[in-house]
Amino acid sequence: MTAAPAPAEVSALIAWMRRLSDAGPRRDPAELAAFQDAKKDLLARIQASRAPGGHPPREEGEPR
Repeated sequence: MTAAPAPAEVSALIAWMRRLSDAGPRRDPAELAAFQDAKKDLLARIQASRAPGGHPPREEGEPR
């Protein structure tokens, strides 16, 4: 199972999205494409870190 992205990675992606949004139609198409690739990668890593059924894995001894 893959480790979930750190909260700082998610925050950085959100901040990047905000900058692109603020730029509006002036945003660089290459930067937008790079952002979309980074978002796809981050979402795939989140999905890979989840247990079957969509729930985060439980630590041993953790209540259900």
